[in-house]
Amino acid sequence: MAIECGVIAGVFLLLVLIYFKRDHKEWAIATLPLVLLPLSDFIIEMVLIKIFKVNVTAFAAILVLVIAVAASAAWIGAASAALRANHSKRTAATFIGISNIFNIALAAILISNILSRAQQLEAVIS
Repeated sequence: MAIECGVIAGVFLLLVLIYFKRDHKEWAIATLPLVLLPLSDFIIEMVLIKIFKVNVTAFAAILVLVIAVAASAAWIGAASAALRANHSKRTAATFIGISNIFNIALAAILISNILSRAQQLEAVIS
C-alpha cells in the first residue's frame, strides 16, 4: 500500500498547489491535512521498512496511523475556520465531514492491511 499512499499524497499535494495557484488559499490550507495520513503510511512502509530496513512492529505502525488521523482531524477543524469565514457554514461542515470520513476509511483500510500482513508473517514463522 506504500505506492498507493504515495500516489494519494501526491494527488492531494497537486490539489493544494492548484488551489494556491488559483488564489484559493483557504481551500489549499484546508486540503493540506489530507496529505498527512497517506504520507505517514508511505514513510513507514517505503522509507523506514523498505529503504532503511527498520523493523517496525504492527503496533507501532498502527499507532502512527492513529496519531496521523487525530492530528489531521484537528488540523482540518482548525483550517476550516478560513472556510467558515469565506463560505457558508454548510460548506465548511460538509468539507469537515467528508475529509474526516476519508481519513477514517483510509486508516481502517491501512490498519486492516497491516494486521493481515502481521498475521501472514506470524503464520510463516510458526
